[in-house]
Amino acid sequence: MSIQLTIAAISAVVALVSIVLSSRAARQQSILSAELERQSAELAREAKRHDIMSRFRDPLLWSAFDLQSRVYNIETQHFLRSYGISPVAREREYARHNTLFVICEYLGWVEIIRRRIRFLDLGSREDNRKLISLLTEISEIFSTSVYQDRRFRVLRGEQRALGELAISNIGHAESCLGYAEFCKRLEIDSEFTKWTQGLARDIETLIGSSELPRRLVDLQGALINLINFLDPHAERIPETQRSRLESSSKDRRGGT
Repeated sequence: MSIQLTIAAISAVVALVSIVLSSRAARQQSILSAELERQSAELAREAKRHDIMSRFRDPLLWSAFDLQSRVYNIETQHFLRSYGISPVAREREYARHNTLFVICEYLGWVEIIRRRIRFLDLGSREDNRKLISLLTEISEIFSTSVYQDRRFRVLRGEQRALGELAISNIGHAESCLGYAEFCKRLEIDSEFTKWTQGLARDIETLIGSSELPRRLVDLQGALINLINFLDPHAERIPETQRSRLESSSKDRRGGT
């Protein structure tokens, strides 16, 4: 074989090897790019999930905490009996209006989440089902007729109506009314007052009462369950602020 043919053969082999290596490199690069795109999309989805979680889960957590805290303080610190008959008019008004506010604010965030539940991914189907189960339990405590004491009974449609009224339409993001705006609405909006007057009357009865309705005791416990689920590691709400009420009341009858 001549030197020229040998050189040509070697060149051909080198070219073929180069083509094979280039093809492999291209495939590997394609696989790497696809994997990077997949990871990037996954990170984007995770970031979006955390954004939605912070926008809706955290406000729900704090509204549940405020409501259970108020119920707990009504029973253990005699909040309504102390402030409801205070010689200071501002304190008497606060006792009534702010108690009504924390109920409506919670229902407002539940209504917002009900509208956005398909976007509220807690990371697993099991967690999503658990959230819905906890919210349903609280809703049933409000609406059930199994309590002999009918105070603070709010039917499902009424819960939604109060939640709708508590939602603020100011700005682009859904949120609930602040306390100042809530009080203003109570003063000037007859439709708003019509929906809240039943709860307002129930709150008034607690000012002179020495015993908390069993419905509220059970509600406080169910709210603690929700708080424990939303903040399992006590990163936002300390364990020391999650005490449950206990009552010997026989107010709740059997049934569903």
